[in-house]
Amino acid sequence: MHKSITLLRHAETTANAAGLWQGTIDTPFSDRGVRQLERLSGRFDPTSYDIAISSDIPRARQTALAIGLDFDVDAAWREGSIGDWEGRAFTDTLRDHPDVFAAMARGEDVAFGDGERLSEVAARVVPALVDLTERLPDGGSAIVVSHGIALLTAVAGLFDLPRPVRLSLLRNTAMATVVVSEWGTHLATYNEAPHLDEPLALRSGETNVVLFRHGRTRANDESRWQGHGDWPLNELGEAQAAALAKEAPMLDALYTSPLLRARATADTIADAHGYEVLVDERLKEIGFGDWENRTRDEILALDPVGWDRFVSGEDIARGGTGERFADVRLRMTQAIDEIVGRHRGQRVGIVSHGGATRSYVTGLLGIDFPNHHRVFTMDNTGYATLVFGDRGPMVGEWNMMDHIRGIV
Repeated sequence: MHKSITLLRHAETTANAAGLWQGTIDTPFSDRGVRQLERLSGRFDPTSYDIAISSDIPRARQTALAIGLDFDVDAAWREGSIGDWEGRAFTDTLRDHPDVFAAMARGEDVAFGDGERLSEVAARVVPALVDLTERLPDGGSAIVVSHGIALLTAVAGLFDLPRPVRLSLLRNTAMATVVVSEWGTHLATYNEAPHLDEPLALRSGETNVVLFRHGRTRANDESRWQGHGDWPLNELGEAQAAALAKEAPMLDALYTSPLLRARATADTIADAHGYEVLVDERLKEIGFGDWENRTRDEILALDPVGWDRFVSGEDIARGGTGERFADVRLRMTQAIDEIVGRHRGQRVGIVSHGGATRSYVTGLLGIDFPNHHRVFTMDNTGYATLVFGDRGPMVGEWNMMDHIRGIV
């Protein structure tokens, strides 16, 4: 079973551009919003979806019309009501209602203005998303055009993310992809907007960390669990790294795992831009012990008891002498926190591995090991952006991979 749902935020409006709360009121598209729609429609196939749905609020419906979707309207997907905050500036509400924002930062179920609580928004968007997955045929795909808070709440509710949710709002005309398989429901990408041809903005007072996964290796081709095994990039991996070096956001510093596949990817990026590469042992992949460099079938034959414990959701030391997911999460967190401390206000790149980056990000989102599959591993040379600011670390993007589309 495989189903895919794309969640798309509407184009920028004049209220978005001016930093005003909209809620259920509507304002026209800004000039930038019009350009966003032109770029999106140029890279978008509206006929590829079995089901298309839009919120009933005009800015969502007009976005769906502009990109050529044949859609149904569902009011469940409308933006959260913010009552008497509608039309007010973010900065003014932050000044006048610091208690509300402090409660939100603590993870409380707040209402903005005298409108809906976040739990009330979730009570309509999450069932709508679940219903949509059930309506889709096997192999089918759907798209929903909606709003920033509504879509963030839908993703958070679907994956049981605790508050405060450590996900940024989707950018205008950015997308998230939810995949349903026989293993459950997964977040495949988040805040993907290749049509905009611009990196996630580095805002004043924030630090951005761009997590890169290394390029492909022969072990990836053979579905071997590499761990600390030192496999070089194969020909495809070298092509992926070269494409990444052309498209990756510009960096102020670049760190890497010491393993050959990560170091080669980092060197390719560095050579293209003149960066110095800094090596940190803590950025290595999960150590798999006796499972290292083996396929799933080989591991099952070697250690059936350990494998059964692992697939049942127990976070065991891999291969008896290897690491636990929690061990890797701890060392990755320590490394990233120290790197952020050295580079305040900058954009820093880190080249690491599929398991290591997922261990960190699921920890940040509050997802425990038995549910770590809810976030897909990044593709080879896919990247994510972490945002460190006043609200603590957030996942700004996950699994950006437009640079490798078309590379066979």
